[in-house]
Amino acid sequence: MIIVKLPESAQAAQLDTACRRLLIACYGFEDRSLGWAAYQEAPCLAHGGALLIRYKRPKGKNRVRQLRTALRALGLAAPTEMSCDGRFPITIEHDLESVFRRCLRGTEEVILDISAMTKLLILACLCKLSGFPGRLRLIYSEAEDYAPTCQEYMSASSEMARVAIFPSRGVESIIRLTCLSSIRMQGQPTTMIAFASFNEQLVRHMLGSLSPHRLLFINGRPPRPDYAWRERATQEIHRKLIDEYANDNPVDSGGGLVRTVSTLDYRETVEELDKGYRRYGLYERIICAATGSKMQTVGLFFSKMMHPDVHIEYPTPDSYFVRGMSTGVRTVHEVVFDNFSQVVRSLHECAADAAALVERY
Repeated sequence: MIIVKLPESAQAAQLDTACRRLLIACYGFEDRSLGWAAYQEAPCLAHGGALLIRYKRPKGKNRVRQLRTALRALGLAAPTEMSCDGRFPITIEHDLESVFRRCLRGTEEVILDISAMTKLLILACLCKLSGFPGRLRLIYSEAEDYAPTCQEYMSASSEMARVAIFPSRGVESIIRLTCLSSIRMQGQPTTMIAFASFNEQLVRHMLGSLSPHRLLFINGRPPRPDYAWRERATQEIHRKLIDEYANDNPVDSGGGLVRTVSTLDYRETVEELDKGYRRYGLYERIICAATGSKMQTVGLFFSKMMHPDVHIEYPTPDSYFVRGMSTGVRTVHEVVFDNFSQVVRSLHECAADAAALVERY
């Protein structure tokens, strides 16, 4: 049972200029990469700064000029930049540590905009910010429309040669970061936990690399009624694997996976992962695949903070299909942690108390 109360998501606030802030964001090619900057009206960064991360191998034409223009309207003239290359993950950790050390000096509040970040970068940034004692404002801009549409999925589901309309396909590599790793219980049976998505190959590649004896799927439940069909679709895409590991993946009376959480409320992910850990983590090594939504990935980070012996790996998609990836901005969400380092410490302490209780009995 999770003792630490984590804050819920809400609509992002309109910020004033009374605080020294640092914005951390990525250049992106989707409309929502500009969501937070376009949403703000006051020059809320006039007394702060920004760290903009530029992908060395962008999946589309990033909106560099548009984001810089939007930030100038918020009072920021010269942001700091760093590059990110997923082919060399060890440099990501080192570069983030180095640039955070410089940029966080005197910062009262960090605005971490994950809207254009890869799941790997979300996890890395949160890990490297875990010692920040100020306020962390985590931003996620929800798109108005996502690919594929229901009609596209239905037409392609019976003809896998047309899978190119899905947001990603295939697997390029499996990336491991030191901050997400754990060597505990090596040699023990492995339980793998993965999130259902529109790319089954991500999970299959992980299975081939790890050969776990148990596979737990967590499906995603979109908060919007018009996207409810995606919950059934992602389960259907993984149907063969779910059937292969049927004992580990119970379904309800309607045939849906019991282990299903919101794609937006990260706290449900934390709770579901905690259930899996309490059931299997004392006797088996748990490895999580970061294959879920961006906010499910945030939940994965907090689960790692609760249970440091959990190991996380990131299978990178072979390619993204830029056309129709997502369009528009529906809502700009935020989760506010008033003292981020204290939240992380509380999760560590919660895990330590639970471990001591187990040893006692």
